[in-house]
Amino acid sequence: MTRKLLARWEWVKDTGALTSVLLGIALFCGCAGAAPAPPPVDPYGERVSACVQLPHPLSDAVQQRMVMIEDGPAVLGSADSERAQARKDYGRGGERLFADEARVRRAHLSAFRIDRTPVTLAAYREMVEACGTTPPNVQSITQQVWADLQKRFSLSRSYAQIARFLWDDHQPPADHEKHPVVLVDQDEAGLYCAWRGARLPTADEWERAARGQQGRIYPWGDAYDGFRVNTALRAVGDTVPVASLPQGATPDGIFDLGGNVFERTSTKVPGRKDTFVVKGNGWDGHGGYGRGAAALAVPAGLRNVNLGFRCASELH
Repeated sequence: MTRKLLARWEWVKDTGALTSVLLGIALFCGCAGAAPAPPPVDPYGERVSACVQLPHPLSDAVQQRMVMIEDGPAVLGSADSERAQARKDYGRGGERLFADEARVRRAHLSAFRIDRTPVTLAAYREMVEACGTTPPNVQSITQQVWADLQKRFSLSRSYAQIARFLWDDHQPPADHEKHPVVLVDQDEAGLYCAWRGARLPTADEWERAARGQQGRIYPWGDAYDGFRVNTALRAVGDTVPVASLPQGATPDGIFDLGGNVFERTSTKVPGRKDTFVVKGNGWDGHGGYGRGAAALAVPAGLRNVNLGFRCASELH
């Protein structure tokens, strides 16, 4: 199947500020006789170009099951009352959270498609095998590599705590193939989506998918219920298979937006170099997160065991 690669990409990293922005770049030249612009450069080089024509049965099936979000208005941001309740939902330690969220507003979004679930290890392995890329395995994320990441991003988990999430060469952890892929950075998440003919969603698209046209606070409604999704309240201590908690899905049938793993977007955090907006909630997360309006600012190079992603695309 022929896939169209997009030449322009926005990348994302984590931070606590949540102001959504639209970045538009118009390139033009009014000089007579100017040389034509060079053709777009494939941002991923031969890694994708060499394998993009290969059949991808699992990913093709995922692509066909993406949910279409229609063109129209979207409720974005949060009111003072929502943020106050979110701090209560979080519990102890949440008193100073969510203060920087964008204020509630209406915007118009073009139609798009978004994955029903986060990308799984099985789906990610398909790209690894097709393109020869390196998964988050014990060979690439060694104790020294993790120690460097700990120091760079102030990570608290030890190597022993994250080792069970590491692949063995090209094989993901046993019994986790249907779980969300974790420990991938911004570039690797974007590469997977590009290989599949898609892209990372923008923060506004992710929020619209979670909230619906009605502007729900959480994917399922306006009241927090940590048992609907995989969060710290369930005390599983691990990711779970995607879509295994349907009670936490949106009415459109989009799963795991409120728990299981935080998810990368393509929206850059204003004023923060190599930092992107991250949405959702993780398996060790608390209430207040998982709301459509909630977000974190995450560095592009960060790897974590509660951070994954899903893909989006324009309508084709």
